[in-house]
Amino acid sequence: MPDITMPKMGFDMQEGTIVRWLKKPGDMVRRGEPIAEIETDKVTIEIEAFASGILTEIVVQEGQSAPVNAVIARLDGGNGAQASAPTAEAPAASAPVGEAPAPVAPQPVGEAPAVEAGEIRASPLARRLAREHGIDLRQVRGTGPAGRIVKEDIEAYLAARSAAPAPTPAPVAPAPTPSPVAPPPAPAPAAPPPVPAPVTAPSPAAGVVTPLSNMRKTIARRMLQSWQQFPHIFVSIEVDMGAALALRAQANAGRAKEEQFSVNDMVVKACAGALLAFPNLNASYSDEGIIQHPTVNIAIAVALENGLMAPVITNCQDRSLGSIAREAKRLIALAREGKITPDLLQGGTFTVSNMGMYGITEFTSIITPPQAASLAVGMIRRVPAFKDDSDEVVAKHLMMLTLSADHRVTDGAEAARFLNEVKRLLEQPLALLVG
Repeated sequence: MPDITMPKMGFDMQEGTIVRWLKKPGDMVRRGEPIAEIETDKVTIEIEAFASGILTEIVVQEGQSAPVNAVIARLDGGNGAQASAPTAEAPAASAPVGEAPAPVAPQPVGEAPAVEAGEIRASPLARRLAREHGIDLRQVRGTGPAGRIVKEDIEAYLAARSAAPAPTPAPVAPAPTPSPVAPPPAPAPAAPPPVPAPVTAPSPAAGVVTPLSNMRKTIARRMLQSWQQFPHIFVSIEVDMGAALALRAQANAGRAKEEQFSVNDMVVKACAGALLAFPNLNASYSDEGIIQHPTVNIAIAVALENGLMAPVITNCQDRSLGSIAREAKRLIALAREGKITPDLLQGGTFTVSNMGMYGITEFTSIITPPQAASLAVGMIRRVPAFKDDSDEVVAKHLMMLTLSADHRVTDGAEAARFLNEVKRLLEQPLALLVG
């Protein structure tokens, strides 16, 4: 029977890390049954067995990485041979005759009872958070289906751990009162003072090294590649978002939360329209020429605790603003719950990165290969400004957009015209609803 190999779950995946084995040697495995959780450069996901049989050997242990197509486990010896029964565990040694068994330490109040490692049920995201914070999952009480540990359980455990009172130091006994002694003898002649030894400055303490996750390795590799190989140009423009905010408030009034659209959804829709007018920004560079993509697939940057993910909203040129909003909500939820699949992270032709929710007014983004451009979106600021060409000062809601573009594909003038088209669509937002 075939060996179990590391699957390729993305065109640029090179290796994966075993997070957890769901089976142990000697277990029966059925085709299509989840057998392990693996972490790639983008997601943590369960993989299924390619064939049925008895798991005879685990080649790649938990926490170890293996390249794509490498053998990670073997079924039935890999050649149809029957697996040997697992070795029974030796019984625990009993206490010597005449001695009382060692007392069992009481479990802290409020903690979940410890369980065997094989019994722990936890989501991939919960396991990742537990590893990052050094949490023993056996001490976490799961509130998910069938007692499964979810992200919220880890967060609650961290909150309880940080709120636990520090241990009270034991009182120090007072020093005994010395008894009376005879007067000390006359001091001897003082010896010459010793020559002080040269003082050597202590070397700085070594810093703590945190191993890179597969996601962080990939971010580092691809961003370095982009910064070194893509000649970036940056163009910024200020947009008056007053009309867009008014339209959004009116359109969202009375609608269910899942049907409402955000400012970022409006930016994505505006970019989709502008990219149709400027196809060089919806393109990729190659030595044979500029590849203009037939569809507008916009990646939206989603910040996670351990990195950044950019799920892709496909066919934005054909989607309504409401459709973009619903798909964005779905993708963001999947990304933050650790349930996103590799196919939802591929095929982007343009990226929108919004840091307005963090109070950032302006920033620049690095282009994601093989795309030709990305847009950085700042916060909306209510500021005093002159009205049109008059001296009248009014309050305006201004937002800064900064385009990063590959200078091999486009130039500053075309980037500026693209940004002006995005600005026009946002300042005349009815076009977003009828476009």
